[in-house]
Amino acid sequence: MNPARFSQPADSVQRLYVSLQKIFRGLSFGRSLRGKSPTLTVAQMRVLTFFNESDVVHISEISRMLGMSLQSVNNLVARLESLGYVVRSKNRDDKRLSDIRLTQKGRQGFSGFREEQLETLGTILDRLSPTDQRLLAAAIETAAVLFEKAASHADHPHKQSPGSG
Repeated sequence: MNPARFSQPADSVQRLYVSLQKIFRGLSFGRSLRGKSPTLTVAQMRVLTFFNESDVVHISEISRMLGMSLQSVNNLVARLESLGYVVRSKNRDDKRLSDIRLTQKGRQGFSGFREEQLETLGTILDRLSPTDQRLLAAAIETAAVLFEKAASHADHPHKQSPGSG
């Protein structure tokens, strides 16, 4: 990462990065699938999170969103497939694509992972006052909107949002 590329001072970018890492460490999701045979890696669990918003995903979108090579994602999906968590089928409209879907075992594993995420988040929030919970929720919702907006601009660099430009 070259912080000098950003419009914010390098120390601001660095502080944001460190803050995000603290959030991720604080949440430490993934314990629900660990310790069960077979253990899934964090990368494999990240692939499963794509099914949070869609019933069908494609290698190329996982690759793009995770910033991983197509081959690396293909290997992760192949491992999930061999473990019985996902199944691939040819896309009906574009034969170059494979549709990836969760199996029943994958849905159960993902459901357990999601429940563990919610439990962890609930435990963390219980340690905060109701006012701090509302402040945190508002800040995270705002951050999500801003990150989606920035990502949308990265995907469509010529598209301008209202008030920009």
